[in-house]
Amino acid sequence: MDILILSNGPGEVATWVRPVVKALRQQLGDNRDRLRLSLVLAPCSNGTGQEAAAAARYPELDRIQAVEHFWPFLLWGKTADNWDWRSQGLVIFLGGDQFFALWIARRLGYRCLIYAEWEARWTGWADAFAVMTPQVIEKAPQKDRHKFQLVGDLMAEVSAQAGSESTRSRVGLLPGS
Repeated sequence: MDILILSNGPGEVATWVRPVVKALRQQLGDNRDRLRLSLVLAPCSNGTGQEAAAAARYPELDRIQAVEHFWPFLLWGKTADNWDWRSQGLVIFLGGDQFFALWIARRLGYRCLIYAEWEARWTGWADAFAVMTPQVIEKAPQKDRHKFQLVGDLMAEVSAQAGSESTRSRVGLLPGS
């Protein structure tokens, strides 16, 4: 199975992609023949150009496509390295434009899961939504609410995990003379 994660900016890569790929590997295993995790980066107004390099430090990922190759992939389905795709898969939206995730999922014949922090769009087209707050579900059309699952704030989860690590450095500020 292939899981393609669509994300965009430095914040999303650090606070959403990282914990999600860690959780996927923990829950679904490290057998790369069984599960392949790919990250495709979309344009972001806050992008630094270093998102692919940052994601390359996540050993859970098998393939990463940098933002400069996004448009040819979206429009023609071609990755820079001519990736192959398995017959079954899932596109997970973790930043960017929700429509892009839907477009990619349809092109590949995969299901689409959208993480919606504040607003879920295209509810009739997506297969499932993981949402931050109950308010996102309440704003959705009644006929699509069965697709929604409350998962909470991925960023808060990362902050809580980071705060519990014992490897944090201590910094002391000493007034000078």
